Amino acid sequence: MYRFQMEQRVLSVGDVRVGGQPGKKRTMLVGSLFYPRHSVVLDPRRGTLDHARLTDRLDRYLEAVRACACPSALMLYAESEEATRPYLEAVCDRVTGPLFADAGTFQVRSAFLRNAEEMGLLDRVVYNTINAGLSVEETEALRACPPVNAVVLAFNPRGDDVKGRIYMLENGDDIAPQGLIGAAEELGIENILIDTAATSPELSAGSALRAILVAKAKWGLPTGCALHNAVECLDLHGTPDPEEARRSVDSSAVAISILAGADYVAYGPFEYAKRTMPVAAFADRMMEQAARDL
Repeated sequence: MYRFQMEQRVLSVGDVRVGGQPGKKRTMLVGSLFYPRHSVVLDPRRGTLDHARLTDRLDRYLEAVRACACPSALMLYAESEEATRPYLEAVCDRVTGPLFADAGTFQVRSAFLRNAEEMGLLDRVVYNTINAGLSVEETEALRACPPVNAVVLAFNPRGDDVKGRIYMLENGDDIAPQGLIGAAEELGIENILIDTAATSPELSAGSALRAILVAKAKWGLPTGCALHNAVECLDLHGTPDPEEARRSVDSSAVAISILAGADYVAYGPFEYAKRTMPVAAFADRMMEQAARDL
């Protein structure tokens, strides 16, 4: 198991604490909501929802959270600025943990921040993400309404190995004008989380696991990934039951990430909580026992 010499920061976002030495704190699990073609979304442009269906899904999600005592967060994905407020309103009173603000454009992510500030939720919202595509326009938007919390994404289009990911965070690797950690700090972001950018197995998703250890050793910041992305890219049609195989592999991706030292794990649609949270609870228990005397 692992123990880092670098002091490990523990961040508080909502009622969840994330970060620290591996095995000393439960892993935060992040499930996605309002993602493209999500059945609870009636109109993704306006943010119109099937509230009865959403309530049912949230009830099941919260049941899994209570049963497994998993620190948890939701990743809200919006396709328009207009949708951001109804999405925040739909969940902010049902859950008390972090709300990740995710979108395909910085304009929509910034709308999440503006609405969260008006609603008094800014300290719970996590801007997702500051990445290699950070532009002058996005930087100005972030200065106009700075997030309290943000994810810095280590994806490097020039290098999918561990070094490529770390260089992107450290100095921008000649793609960004500076390292993304420094850019986030200059914006005054109080709580920075690192995402080591697991993509597909063909793009060395496994390197994102080792990058967790390197990033935590270098910066001491809460670090995690979404190994679920790699599972989504797998071709399992040669197996006897491809859907069952995918569910099994997907759950194992949560355990693998935790055993690699992740402070948080994004596991895909929040409906998957019922099968991923028991796995996370078991992996956390094993890590705690393994690291007990470190």
